[in-house]
Amino acid sequence: MAQQDKEARIKIREPFTIVVHFLLAGIVVLFLGLTYGYLFQMGQNWLEFKLPKVFWLSTISILTVSFFLQRLVKLYDNDKRRGVRRNLLGAFVFACFFVYCQLKGWLLLQQNEITLQTSPSSSYLYLLTGLHGLHVLVGIIFLMVAVFRAYMHTTDEIKTLLYFNDPARRVRLKLLKNYWHTIDFLWVFLFLVFLYRHA
Repeated sequence: MAQQDKEARIKIREPFTIVVHFLLAGIVVLFLGLTYGYLFQMGQNWLEFKLPKVFWLSTISILTVSFFLQRLVKLYDNDKRRGVRRNLLGAFVFACFFVYCQLKGWLLLQQNEITLQTSPSSSYLYLLTGLHGLHVLVGIIFLMVAVFRAYMHTTDEIKTLLYFNDPARRVRLKLLKNYWHTIDFLWVFLFLVFLYRHA
């Protein structure tokens, strides 16, 4: 109970909490609007093409990011130093692999002469994946900072004690998890839309 009261006070003081949740809501609305345009603005120049299979791999990798981060707060609450480090590092590696898969997917599309200017359908695909990729890169920066702090602040017993008894740090880790869950959900949603249009 004391932990929850302390976290509630931190949430009031931390501007990150309100800002991040507003940003996440705005990001979801933005992608829903763009996806609506993608699904319902078919014209004469609409090109049918198959989605590169590497996007399946990127979907698995981004779901793995959520898998690693899902347990993060619980590991933090239980003072599991190695678990926190391992899960943050694992999430970071698979997030980077997701970006690699997206770039590979774009390269395969271009090899099949499907570019940004080819048709409205390809333009929407590049726009949606590129915009999502930007949000992933922001998330990777957050992960890099979290990994650095986890390794730097758990080198000895005193630093570790301070690291695991900082309520503000717990809130930040929870926000990191929420951010990535939102970005991951958006990619799965986009991927299903892409499959519907380009299976």
